[in-house]
Amino acid sequence: MSRYEIEHNPISSIDIKALIPLISKEFRKYFTKNIKALYHYTNLEGAQGIISNKTFWASHIKFMNDSKEYSHGLEICESILQKLIQELPADNPRRTYLEEVFTILEEQDTDIFVVSFCESGDLLSQWRGYSRSQHGISIGFDFSALFDVSFHLSEENFFPRKVIYDHKLQERIIRRIINVSLLSLELSGQTPKYSPKEVARTIGYFLPLFKHATFSEEKEWRIIVTNSKSMPYQHELKFRARDNIILPYIEIETHNKVLQNDNRLPVNQIIIGPSGTNEFTARSINYYLKNVGYPTVPIKLSHIPYR
Repeated sequence: MSRYEIEHNPISSIDIKALIPLISKEFRKYFTKNIKALYHYTNLEGAQGIISNKTFWASHIKFMNDSKEYSHGLEICESILQKLIQELPADNPRRTYLEEVFTILEEQDTDIFVVSFCESGDLLSQWRGYSRSQHGISIGFDFSALFDVSFHLSEENFFPRKVIYDHKLQERIIRRIINVSLLSLELSGQTPKYSPKEVARTIGYFLPLFKHATFSEEKEWRIIVTNSKSMPYQHELKFRARDNIILPYIEIETHNKVLQNDNRLPVNQIIIGPSGTNEFTARSINYYLKNVGYPTVPIKLSHIPYR
């Protein structure tokens, strides 16, 4: 690491105790923006569970429809790490440090769980991927009412981040994590501020937010929650049967702001996905909503023709 990089990098003058919030703050404009609503695609059973229990189910990323997307980000990261490692002498402490990060990434014990949202409430790709039946439901939520926008830099807060589809930006984020880590190693001497395990965990936290550019029409947002044996707190792991698998998931309770809203979720509309019985489905949903405290939520039918 050159002296110029150390002297001209702001890492030496800020609090570097927590790496995930640091990176989130630096790239904040890419992970969030001002929007009015986000939509969650599910089926009738899922919609009823969310509205009745005010709880979302975060599914294990390895068992999601697009679980291969995690390997997309991992391949980018491993390529960057391998190149950096090869450029360093075998006895260089930074090489040893990066090799340990690489090993932990390949063998990490972290389980990653995801709740997905979309900026659009009526997308064919989302109906196909997430409703999982002809009775798909898209729940529109008022963004500012559901999510606490003032405390969204902590990984454990109930706050979604935009998925990144730009390959160069994905590389920038990974390189920044590595660069900050190496700078902290250089500044702190023999004892790094960030252990290789912490660096690997940080990289692993952001990788689920990286998807291939061909999926960009989805305009997806994700809430990321992790379970790791090395962490003092573990979210309760649950299981449910879905199609041909037993799906691991954890329950995420909505933010306390909901309690200030007559204990109701800020649902601004329900969209019923394309099907041959959507008008009949609409009547049943309307009756359900009126009886559980949501009498004024508009119900719309998908504009996509049923086939």
